[in-house]
Amino acid sequence: MAADFVVYGFSQSDVGDEDPQVYELDPDTTIRAIGKWSTAGDEAADYNFDQIARYRAKGITFMGSGTASIIFPKDFATPEIFDDMSTRDADGNPVPHDEFGFPEPARRGNIFNPKYREYLLSWARIQVDGGVDGLNFDEINAGFSGGLKYGFNGNEGFDDYAIADFTRYLLAKYPTYTAADWMSRFGIAADNLPRRDVPADDLAANFNYREYLRAGGWNLNPVNAANPLAPEWGRVIANRMYAEDTSFTATYIRRYWKGMVDELRGYAWRTKHRRLLISSNGLWPYVDFNSVGMYPWNPDEQTPDWRGADYVPVVDGHLNGAKSLQSQYRYLKEQSARIAGNVPVVVFIDWPTDMMTNYLNLPLRERQDYWRIFGAEAYANGIFPAFHLKDTVGSPTATDLGMMEFFTTYTRFFKDHRSIFKDNAIGTRAVRVGASGVAASLLVQRGTGRRTIHLVNHNYDQGIAPQAGFTVEADLGSCPRRVTMISPDRTRSTSPAFTCRHGTLKVAVDRLDYYNVILV
Repeated sequence: MAADFVVYGFSQSDVGDEDPQVYELDPDTTIRAIGKWSTAGDEAADYNFDQIARYRAKGITFMGSGTASIIFPKDFATPEIFDDMSTRDADGNPVPHDEFGFPEPARRGNIFNPKYREYLLSWARIQVDGGVDGLNFDEINAGFSGGLKYGFNGNEGFDDYAIADFTRYLLAKYPTYTAADWMSRFGIAADNLPRRDVPADDLAANFNYREYLRAGGWNLNPVNAANPLAPEWGRVIANRMYAEDTSFTATYIRRYWKGMVDELRGYAWRTKHRRLLISSNGLWPYVDFNSVGMYPWNPDEQTPDWRGADYVPVVDGHLNGAKSLQSQYRYLKEQSARIAGNVPVVVFIDWPTDMMTNYLNLPLRERQDYWRIFGAEAYANGIFPAFHLKDTVGSPTATDLGMMEFFTTYTRFFKDHRSIFKDNAIGTRAVRVGASGVAASLLVQRGTGRRTIHLVNHNYDQGIAPQAGFTVEADLGSCPRRVTMISPDRTRSTSPAFTCRHGTLKVAVDRLDYYNVILV
């Protein structure tokens, strides 16, 4: 069960390859052990399914995966099929994605096309047949940006399938609208009205949104605020499916995603009599855990340069350990709860991005400190870091970087104390720290009610500055019988001095290196 996972790794290999580092780290799972890409993974013979038995012998859950949106001409039998599978702009033309820099033309697949959804399911079934424990789908809704050609302004996703669904959406949302209503509310021309007496996919006789966009002059920028139907269509945010978004694109993508998930879980149960775990890159519903890629231009924080939350903070080539990611991690946890309910949230450094480049270029000690500070801060806020082992673009592996001994030693702490780190909610009561530069949080475990206070030290300048001899005060509402302090930076637990009056706990902390956990 994903709810029992505490240590995650990130190691992705091509479908026929295997990473021995995984067995050395011995995590509960890797987010995606293999990844289907282009034609590699179309046939069962492409895969090294024998490694699944080796994973299970170590007690590691094996997650298969594949890209859910990037496609190439060679992926399909004919150019016509490739065109049909591709997303379109508001003029009905396929949208190129040359910004990826691939040697062959790349496009995004169209999730509104039932044949494309079946294509995704076809390789997913091969992995289920091969014995995977779960599947991770990467970039499910990435085909709506417009790419470099349109300056990422959202001019993408306007194919015939989506246009027909948009008509269905409008007719369902406004069941009593008359011709006059459509014209006055949205400025739709009299000869292009949504009609209930004509099939929605008859774009010549029923409403054609592309014609509407051309008439309004919005065909090069369809989500322009001047377009009255733009809010109805919605703006797709890659790798995010926000719970409150009820626009057309969110409603139908959510529906199609659920259909795919239900089909795969049903298939795994019918054929293997096993429950299939599902995950995806980002924040998505209907998953067993959310795995959130950390990359630039993310939507998780409003910043002046639009790059979003800085998940791998670096200054002049050195780790900026003085920064805290507490607010960003809490945002991810809270959003995931709204979207997917009570499922684990795990973050990983996505690639190839400059966040990954910055991490790889850190000095060895500072790479380790990244996990001691920001990996710990993930645990401290009820989510999980995925310890980075390997990507698929030839970057140095954890072994190449001299990180494996650290990873195996450091993660032992979380394995030994796994009962503490599972299924925690962020507490609402205040925690006060008598030392500067320390991020504190209170977690409350669902089911057990166990309370833990987490302290992460951000007194850092190319090295940690330990804090000593300070007090932590927490409003708990009730007083504990005993208090214990543990840390991955210490070999044994301690019993710090504490007082408690009227539910306010005061604990004397003798020393904080990187991360302490106070067990109440």
